[in-house]
Amino acid sequence: MLLASVRGALRHRTVVLEAVPTLMNIAQCSQRRTYIDETKALVLRNLLVDTLSMSRKFQDAGLSREQADELTKHITEVIILNKIKMEDTFVAKKEFEKVIMEQDSRVQLFKAELAKAQDNQAANVNKELERQQSFLDKMRTEVRHEIDKLTSSQRLDMNLEKGRMRDDLQGMRDKTTELEIKVDRDINELKSSVEKAKNDTIKSVITILGTFSAIAFTISRFMQMGAGGGG
Repeated sequence: MLLASVRGALRHRTVVLEAVPTLMNIAQCSQRRTYIDETKALVLRNLLVDTLSMSRKFQDAGLSREQADELTKHITEVIILNKIKMEDTFVAKKEFEKVIMEQDSRVQLFKAELAKAQDNQAANVNKELERQQSFLDKMRTEVRHEIDKLTSSQRLDMNLEKGRMRDDLQGMRDKTTELEIKVDRDINELKSSVEKAKNDTIKSVITILGTFSAIAFTISRFMQMGAGGGG
């Protein structure tokens, strides 16, 4: 686009440079007034100055016609070159507005695409959240089922353990009762044996005492009899 503008400006420059001397030569001919007006409009549109008026002012200032035309030609070239440089450096208002409109259109398109992408992303996120929620609900149900099953198993094991402990305790109680009965029986037998031994001992002591008494009595009689015979 910029290259086309430069080429157009160069074409205008050629036309203007070729038209300047022609304009100056035919400006005084009334039969070609229309052509002069068109050429003047072209010059004014591209140069922004009236070269014929400039040449006349140079002539009024004391320059000859040839000098005024040559000076006007050089000034025209400078103006055209400056205009080309300005067009290369700056952007025309229409081009600038066109670029702004294109940028606005691109921005609007980008906003629409961004909004669409955000909507798609939000839909994907919601879908993923729903999938994760469903997975979590399923896992929660499975975990609850496993916990209930484990609790039931532990409860059954605890009941079995309680029953086993109850049986063991009852067995220990039975053994304790049997042991108590046996101890009581042994104690009673021991008491009976002690009483019997005590009675036997008492009888033996009584027998021994009776025997000693009889012996003592016999000895006493023998001693009395011996004392009586001696007297």
